[in-house]
Amino acid sequence: MALVSGFKKRESRKITPKVFFDNVLHNATCDVSSSSLNSLCVEMKDSCDIEISKQGLDERYSEKASRFLKSVLGELCFPNEMSIDEGWLGSFNSVRVKDSTKFVLPEDYSDKLPGFGGVSSKSAACIQYEYDLKTGTIHDFNITPANKPDSKDAHETQDNIKPNDLVIRDLGYYSTSVFAQFIKTGAFLISKLNKQTLVYEMKNHHYVQLDFKKLYHQMEKGKLLRMEKRVYIGAEAKLPLRIIIDIVPEEVFNIRMQKVNKYNKRMGYTTSENYADRARFNLIITNIPLELIPKQAIVAFYHVRWQIELVFKIWKSIFKIHETRKMKYYRWLSNLYAKLILIAIYWQAIMPIRSYLYKEKGRLLSIDKCFKTLKGKTAGLRAELKKGKIERLMLRILKLLSDDHWLEKKKNKLNFEQIIYLYYCKSDIYAYI
Repeated sequence: MALVSGFKKRESRKITPKVFFDNVLHNATCDVSSSSLNSLCVEMKDSCDIEISKQGLDERYSEKASRFLKSVLGELCFPNEMSIDEGWLGSFNSVRVKDSTKFVLPEDYSDKLPGFGGVSSKSAACIQYEYDLKTGTIHDFNITPANKPDSKDAHETQDNIKPNDLVIRDLGYYSTSVFAQFIKTGAFLISKLNKQTLVYEMKNHHYVQLDFKKLYHQMEKGKLLRMEKRVYIGAEAKLPLRIIIDIVPEEVFNIRMQKVNKYNKRMGYTTSENYADRARFNLIITNIPLELIPKQAIVAFYHVRWQIELVFKIWKSIFKIHETRKMKYYRWLSNLYAKLILIAIYWQAIMPIRSYLYKEKGRLLSIDKCFKTLKGKTAGLRAELKKGKIERLMLRILKLLSDDHWLEKKKNKLNFEQIIYLYYCKSDIYAYI
């Protein structure tokens, strides 16, 4: 990888790719205030007995160095053989959850990673992240400019989806043409319905637009909180899908309307009656057959997407990926790749252990607690990696995490453990909590 990226040229260099990688891995655990070139030079002297000036080390942070680290990260995105493949999860080859996280950067980076401009920063980064809920396999771990929409990423990566994959995404990735490609491929999707998308029913061999106002009154009269219909979405596409329709509480409806009315007033718009009618509902669409998964499980599946938001929170609260200080671009990029590499290593260690312990003890590990503990053990991780003792390292991690790292249940909330139980037992026990 170092040779292909152009990072390694001469065997006589004091700082080999291995030494450089070890140094940036150490840097990945440092606070922004303590990750100075001087401290990294001291660390290199202490751990590898190599003396180098601050200028010499700074020169090693180049475009080739960032390409080298990016290739290492790519190698870490490997399949994980441990899987939770019971119940409804077992109906799919892969359950792919994707989202992005964005953060502001120094304006000096605007030529490399442009931001949104205006009152926002001229430079900002976006990390596109996708993983398999069943196995923990990382499918996408890519840094892009923040001004690149998620919908564009959806179009660019649609060919990565394979037959019998299940794709769960939020509205940022919404595209009827991408959904059509998924269906053509033989894949499945779960998404919220975009408020602008037209919805039709088939009546007497004709497409008739669904009247959400009339539907609300019918559900109110019948005292129904949830129902589902066979519909066709898109004015031109007419994609055949199931739609799960939930009436939201009145207070949620009022909050939605206050928010949109405030925005429209500021922009000089008027809130449409159609928007108000749809705001009464949570609308989830899918092409999964009813005989495969019932509506209550579809809703639970979509709620699982929020797990990725918790992952992003861990990245920022524990690894501080969004924090930086003034330094040259390729040093910052190398440091970011180093943090993502460390995150990927820990992720691939945690997920199979989490699956194993759930099957053995019926309890789930807290990803947040696991990451906090492992970050503090990075020195030991580096030592084991140097020795090539990966199996011994995994046994140590298993023992460490199986002691007081359990996911805590929250009062009156559907937590991840309950959702997983729903997959296992295929019952309605937790569907309405």
